[in-house]
Amino acid sequence: MAESSVHRSMKAIVRAELEKEMYEVIEEPLYPPGAKASWSSYRPDLLGYRSAAGIEELVLVECETRPNMKRFRSKNHSSVWFQPYLFRRGSVRRILAVPRGKLGAVDMGLRDKWEIWVLGSTRPLQKVGTVGSRA
Repeated sequence: MAESSVHRSMKAIVRAELEKEMYEVIEEPLYPPGAKASWSSYRPDLLGYRSAAGIEELVLVECETRPNMKRFRSKNHSSVWFQPYLFRRGSVRRILAVPRGKLGAVDMGLRDKWEIWVLGSTRPLQKVGTVGSRA
């Protein structure tokens, strides 16, 4: 099935935002990057990595043009494993991006692990952080 122009646009918007945050971003990686990260039966729409001040961060992005929580939960997100270098702290950040007008289809219970970004035609309109975050 061919990728829609909306989906391509969403990936471009999120990629630009992550690059502003100094992430190196890969689109739809075919396999995990090196020995520091792994996953099974999963491929994010975007994968980002940054390292600064003793902290390494991996970001996984899912762009859902028509959010369906049953389909979203069936993806193998929990298989992601990340090991930072010795003496560094590491974390995995998760972002679910949806188009304007589709936030109502998202289960806000996802916020325990996922940021939710509502995208306009050229930029994010709203960034809803994880529970307990300041985003």
